[in-house]
Amino acid sequence: MPMAAVQRPVKVIATALRDLYAYATFHSESGAYHFRGVYPTYQAAHASIPESAKKSFDDPSVAEYFANTHLVFNPSDYPVLFWLNQLMHRDQTLFDFGGGIGQSFYVYQEHFLSIPDCFRWIVCDVHALAERGRLLARQRGESRIEFTEDVALCSGVDLFLTCGTLQYLEADLGMILSRIEQPPRHVLVNRVPVYEGEPYFTVQHSTHSYSPYKVFNRDLFLEQMKQAGYEKVEQWYLHRSMSIPFHPDKSVPFYHGFYFRRKD
Repeated sequence: MPMAAVQRPVKVIATALRDLYAYATFHSESGAYHFRGVYPTYQAAHASIPESAKKSFDDPSVAEYFANTHLVFNPSDYPVLFWLNQLMHRDQTLFDFGGGIGQSFYVYQEHFLSIPDCFRWIVCDVHALAERGRLLARQRGESRIEFTEDVALCSGVDLFLTCGTLQYLEADLGMILSRIEQPPRHVLVNRVPVYEGEPYFTVQHSTHSYSPYKVFNRDLFLEQMKQAGYEKVEQWYLHRSMSIPFHPDKSVPFYHGFYFRRKD
């Protein structure tokens, strides 16, 4: 019997066992940062989360988890550092959408990014994370970083940054930016699950909570940004993937990052 004929069923069985294990352990500690289910809407994904589970990032325990674990550099942010070094200037404002407790502000400075004294870094996130970020800024005596819960405050800023946030939102980025009175000139997006198939929602089990989780169609994502008035300047691929048990066609082989510039 040819070796290929033997390998094919072995691979099928191995994949099925892997999916069974991931599905069965989804709610356990070993299932943290795994995914389950494919849903057409945010609401449908949210409804599938166990009633007793924590379903929000807006919780003091989640904010404390961020403070204990997120003040380390993520190597997938090197492309962001490259572009920030090209785009940042004195007397500018950066809007860090979904920036948690301000971790990027602190760790980027440890990895080749110089932030001028007269630079404003505004973090937008849910209340618990914003409050924990304010406390951290006071503890560090840091005056260049501010916190808000209102995305509308990105109106008129020079730089808009979002890393690993868009997948947790119901609204698309293009829609959000199109509602801003003076949309940001430059937009940096990083760590988003983008692939060639149909967009969908799944559920992610994180260490701290459960969340609906959006997977984007690349062409649709780019078209929405175009409709919002932006052109793609650069795109990069990250060595991070995701898979959904029993849905191999929904797998994302690479996460993506983008740099968009507003068209004049």
